Amino acid sequence: MDNWQARFREMFPNCSKRTYLEAAVQNGGCTVTEDGIKEFFEEYYSGVLNGKKQWNAAADETRKLLAELLGGVSAKHIAFTKNTVEGLNMIAQGFPWKEGDNVVVAEIEHSSNVFPWLMLRKRGVEVRFVKTVDDALPVSVYEQAMDSRTRIVTVSHVEAPNGYMHDLKALAELCHRNGSYLVVDAIQSLGVVPFDEPDWQADAVVSGCHKNLLAVPGVGFMYLRPEFLRIVDPVFTGSSDVMSTDIRAAEVIIKDPEDARKFEMSNLTYAAIYSLRAGLRLLKEIGIENIYQYIMPLSDRINRTLREIGYHVTTPEDGRYRANINSVIVPDLAGMRQWFIDRNVWISKMDAGFIRFSLGGFSNSSDVDIALDKAKEYYDTFVGGRS
Repeated sequence: MDNWQARFREMFPNCSKRTYLEAAVQNGGCTVTEDGIKEFFEEYYSGVLNGKKQWNAAADETRKLLAELLGGVSAKHIAFTKNTVEGLNMIAQGFPWKEGDNVVVAEIEHSSNVFPWLMLRKRGVEVRFVKTVDDALPVSVYEQAMDSRTRIVTVSHVEAPNGYMHDLKALAELCHRNGSYLVVDAIQSLGVVPFDEPDWQADAVVSGCHKNLLAVPGVGFMYLRPEFLRIVDPVFTGSSDVMSTDIRAAEVIIKDPEDARKFEMSNLTYAAIYSLRAGLRLLKEIGIENIYQYIMPLSDRINRTLREIGYHVTTPEDGRYRANINSVIVPDLAGMRQWFIDRNVWISKMDAGFIRFSLGGFSNSSDVDIALDKAKEYYDTFVGGRS
């Protein structure tokens, strides 16, 4: 798509109303995905539906688009969820743990990637937390925490609080050498960072789709490698194409353990899937690599300028470990966010102690200019002299 950025931005009415640097929270609403939802309801109320045939065809197309987004995996290994945390819970509860096993997770992980693992303590599973080193999470901190009883290491591809981007290939190699599995929360990277699952070999990739995948809340997905699919069982079951029952034996039968649809139960959230399909079609047309190449110079400028102003920037300077999120630490998180919102500049705060400036493909240099101008004003008024 030539000259895609200006046309893309026009699809986000929110951008004409405010300076919006909250892509890490949600996309703010996209007219293309709104049209996808309208298509669903037009079919729903038209009386032309043939059972669920059209809905399931849309879901199948969306699986294929997600498989392409991940770099060319099999759509058979993708299941729909409501959101990121549902997928992580399904994996955490469906994995064949033994008492004394452990899972390794970073202290700064978003709560969505902490709560599901902490619940395993009731089953005798140890949760080992690793700390950042100079605001980074190098592979070495995970290696030091692992042992022969480490079954899963879980990370966010781009950490929601501080924007650190992991080297997933190196982490997966570490896990596999140790006989462990790598589970990835990819909600902050998908849609802005090219993803190469066939090369990186993460064992599971889980994401909601309401951020840079452009969908409305209510739809997510999880991808599991075939080897991992075979050992993770559904915790909840229901009617699906790959599940059946043997009433005489009183058993639930999984027809194909490597078909991720075993995790889906009856009706999907079809309206949200229609919105996701529309968003994925658009992203495919533009190209994730184009979005990434566009965003990174803006991210570079935010990171560099916030440092020059004097902020404690917790996101790496090195672009290999950073994407669309740049975070700072200030004395008054809520106060800073509200001060910005009062000036019609939308940034986000994390309860873990960070303020985030986050970009989407709809962001432009004017957004960055305004946000950085306000950042300097805020620092000079409220932060300078205190640090």
